[in-house]
Amino acid sequence: MKQKTEIRGRNIAYALLGAEDAPAVVLGHALGANSHIWGYQLPLLSARFRVLVYDIPGHGESDPPIGQDSFDDFARDLVALLDRTGISRATLVGLSIGGMIAQHFASLYPDRLQALVLCSTGCQTNEAGKKIFEDRIAQVNEGGVETQVEGSITRWFTPQFVSDAPATVEWVKWMYRKTSPAGFINGCRAIQELDTLDRLSNITAPTLLIPGELDQAFPQSVSRTMQSRIKNAQLKLLTGAAHIGNVELPHRFNEILFEFLAEVAPQN
Repeated sequence: MKQKTEIRGRNIAYALLGAEDAPAVVLGHALGANSHIWGYQLPLLSARFRVLVYDIPGHGESDPPIGQDSFDDFARDLVALLDRTGISRATLVGLSIGGMIAQHFASLYPDRLQALVLCSTGCQTNEAGKKIFEDRIAQVNEGGVETQVEGSITRWFTPQFVSDAPATVEWVKWMYRKTSPAGFINGCRAIQELDTLDRLSNITAPTLLIPGELDQAFPQSVSRTMQSRIKNAQLKLLTGAAHIGNVELPHRFNEILFEFLAEVAPQN
């Protein structure tokens, strides 16, 4: 059951799981998804960690945005949520736009960061990418979020997975349809301005990148560029997965994540 707290005039939905004295892990979801996307990870994580999952504005059960949020705004919202939930320091696990928020959090609040896991994400949006998101914004303005569902599924998962797991794909579509147009457009506008490349060298927390081998949106080469900028960063390729690897190959994803967490966030 999610709770809600008001941050900058909006109700943000979140859930807090696991023992209060366990190391904290925060999970950030992809654009068009919500915190339910971590369903395959929560049983394992909450048994060993204090886990915070939340919906960014206009996604899931969180209120739509008021005005346009920058990534620094998203990061400030997250630190406010940590303060409300009594978490002083955490490992951030960010998927896609969640990874972009995590990068900005790492830059603004290094003392609050235990470690960083960046999954299927990027650090810059070029002019072609900006045009793609502008087209998506226009489509949503005209026809709603439904215009994005099928195209996103083809980018998020391999054709084999879509064929083999229709019930799971329908669950992801259900999540997508809970996204408000304002929330989707808010995220798109932020992504259009994404540029953390020069900030990455300032990240000192232990970092793991988990790109999907077959990710069309953020090829593994993007993560390898990011790895080269972050001191002592590790990279583990999720072989056979596209963009949402934590759903497509959850067991392999979990093993990669847990191996890293055992190193950087050992239990007391």
